[in-house]
Amino acid sequence: MTAPTPRRCLAAADQLLRGAGPLGASAVTAGWWPRACACLIRLALEGGIDDYWRRVQPAVAGCRQGRAKQLMLRGRLGPGAEVARRITYAWSTLSAATHHHCYELAPTAAELRRLHREVAALLHRLDQGQESRR
Repeated sequence: MTAPTPRRCLAAADQLLRGAGPLGASAVTAGWWPRACACLIRLALEGGIDDYWRRVQPAVAGCRQGRAKQLMLRGRLGPGAEVARRITYAWSTLSAATHHHCYELAPTAAELRRLHREVAALLHRLDQGQESRR
């Protein structure tokens, strides 16, 4: 089995959003797809951040604290404050969406689709940021 990459996580989340693929239809019927989709999108974002640091500064990639890696995106080696701010917002929103509370509704398909597009754009920016450094 191949390790999940950010792109594969986004592709799986897209299948859940469309109700397609091996889990799509059963996930929609069972009602657990919104949180699973949010989890996949968040995994894609975290994987993209890890990939960025592995390319730019491997010592940072070795840090076990995801929040520290996010904070360091604002620094000299990061892609900039604007990208770091968008990453923080997306991660926080996805994190809240993955936790079940009896007093909160699951995220809607429209909210998840917007977050999916945002994370795809952020992953592209992280990849682009590395290319512009060369």
